[in-house]
Amino acid sequence: MKRIKRNKGELAVVVVCAVVGFLLAAQLRSVKLSGAADATNATRLETLQNLYNELNDQKEGLESQVKQLESELALYREQAASGETGSEALKTELEQLEITAGLTDVEGPGVSIILEDSSSVNVTGDEADYLIHDNDILSVINELRSAGAEAISLNGERILATSEVRCTGAVVTVNGRRYAAPYVIFAIGDPDTLYSALTMRNGVVDVLSQWGITVKVSTSDQLLIPKYNGTVEYRYAKPASTDEGEEEVG
Repeated sequence: MKRIKRNKGELAVVVVCAVVGFLLAAQLRSVKLSGAADATNATRLETLQNLYNELNDQKEGLESQVKQLESELALYREQAASGETGSEALKTELEQLEITAGLTDVEGPGVSIILEDSSSVNVTGDEADYLIHDNDILSVINELRSAGAEAISLNGERILATSEVRCTGAVVTVNGRRYAAPYVIFAIGDPDTLYSALTMRNGVVDVLSQWGITVKVSTSDQLLIPKYNGTVEYRYAKPASTDEGEEEVG
């Protein structure tokens, strides 16, 4: 009987040791995994911090560039208004160039357009066909330009020749900023002409309405369109040489 009890005791000790060993191994593995996760998170955090710092530096650089350009523009304005010969013509030309380049706030009569996604509950076919896309907005903008719009904005963003309007997921990006519906477009020009161009039969408003997209067009005696809030950098385009004797290519 004593021999049997001793064997059972030894077996119990072995089982306890095995359990303790298993628990220690599991604990060590957990510590290693936790350490690896912490290291990964630390690396990711450092990467995100570096990206943030780079973007912040770029933002500060662009803001500095805007201030410098505004300072130069103010100097040109002073020179144009100094009373020198031809200053009035120079001032008028400068104002026109500012409007064309989107460097100044503008106001005047025109139309406002509000675009909203279709609210239809029962749709057939692709549901995306009932949502506003970049080509829908571009159709409206092109129609406005064709009708003589002198300045256009989309959700407060001044539309320039270099402005992009494109879908990025469920939103539209313009001038590097993302906007979701509804989309509000302001256009300065002859209100009646702009309104007629948009609402004519089989025109852009008529086509969009066929998909249930809500388009509200209204005329206004006074609209305010802000200036372009950014910078335009030309890295490749430069004034063409006018040297005599240089042959034209093309």
